Amino acid sequence: MNKLLVVLMILFVGILICGCTSQPAAPATPTAAPTTAVPTPVPTTVAPTPVPTNATVNVTKTATPTPTPQPSVTITFNNDMTITPGTTVYIPVGGKVIWKNNDPFKPHGVQAIDVQTAAYFGGMDTNVIPYGKTLEVTFTKKGAYDYKTVFQQETTGKIIVT
Repeated sequence: MNKLLVVLMILFVGILICGCTSQPAAPATPTAAPTTAVPTPVPTTVAPTPVPTNATVNVTKTATPTPTPQPSVTITFNNDMTITPGTTVYIPVGGKVIWKNNDPFKPHGVQAIDVQTAAYFGGMDTNVIPYGKTLEVTFTKKGAYDYKTVFQQETTGKIIVT
């Protein structure tokens, strides 16, 4: 019990020492009276009335675009095994298709699939196109001419002459 009294006395003295400081207390700040917002009137606007006109509106439908035949098209074999712009192209009668090999690692080639295309390719044999070289074929009759690419993943293509 004596120990308890000693501990309580020490706490009491500590509280007295902490509570007695030489600094004056800060003055209390007065609180302002709460203000209430006054609603501001919002001017109302009148929606404009539509004025009738005698103008005529023409609506035209556009058809789905069809590929425009080019006088000549270059089909390029790339070194990443891609072909640009693709293997099917549209040209007008008298148009020229140019196959170009941009692949320094291997030759590429094209081969006719049917007799009709073979007439333009010089037969059914493969036309080998070495790196940096081209094969040019001019198509003189309307029609669809099938061929395939060789020395890579075999791909079929079509030349559409209009």
